[in-house]
Amino acid sequence: MKAADLTPKTIRERLIFIRQLARGVGDLGAVTRKELIVWTAEQNWSNSTRVHRRSGLHTFFAWLQDEQLRIDNPAYRLPRVATRKREPNPFTIAEINTLVAGGIYRKTRAMVALHYYLGLRVSEIAAVNGSDVDWDVRMLSTVGKGRKDATLPVPAAVWPLFLEMPRTGYWFPNRTANKLFAAGEGHIMGNSVSGLIGDAIKRAGLKHRPHDLRAALATEMHEAGVSDFVVQRSMRHSNMDTTTIYLKLRPEGIRHGFDQLPAITLPERSGRRRQSLAA
Repeated sequence: MKAADLTPKTIRERLIFIRQLARGVGDLGAVTRKELIVWTAEQNWSNSTRVHRRSGLHTFFAWLQDEQLRIDNPAYRLPRVATRKREPNPFTIAEINTLVAGGIYRKTRAMVALHYYLGLRVSEIAAVNGSDVDWDVRMLSTVGKGRKDATLPVPAAVWPLFLEMPRTGYWFPNRTANKLFAAGEGHIMGNSVSGLIGDAIKRAGLKHRPHDLRAALATEMHEAGVSDFVVQRSMRHSNMDTTTIYLKLRPEGIRHGFDQLPAITLPERSGRRRQSLAA
């Protein structure tokens, strides 16, 4: 995996998955296709995770074949997972205001703002450092998915919050040891950011995931008439198809679209009786 230049996070997650598999099925050199089907069926995975894991199983057992540790690939032709598109569920502005006014601490408010105003992912939020900010031109540098560098302009609405944060060092340092750093030597993990925001969402009585704040960014920009290209670049998606997963078209927008249709004349009566009499 390192030779393939996969990220440390991806490598770590794949190793965790394979260890989970080994605990569940036993000898990976002897497990059968049927046993894999039974085991995967028993897992409480989301639809997207199930799709991803099926691919991961095929890759892993193909590697075992390449290393001559197995002569077959039991993951070959596992049942194809029926993909289910999740409807976007963006926060409304009123819900975001409810969330940040719900007694959450300053750093959690900062996490919410970074999620919504700049569309940062939780792992990116966790790693924000004061040195990542160009304080003169109001730009934030981050490293996104696939280790892609990005430099984002900081919106005026959130700049006062930036001025409250440290100009050097991590904004969200780890007080306890985690998978990357010893206690006090780095930043928290993305799942900690997700957990803090998720707990605040539950306390506020809202039915959302933290990631829905990114959907709010895409939806509100679209509703404001921002070009789809700008929305896509703001979300840092490589193609528009991914961006549309986050966009929710509200009834008002659809009604506005319907109202733009050229009007046709609908007669009050069919006129068939008159035509019959004339005949």
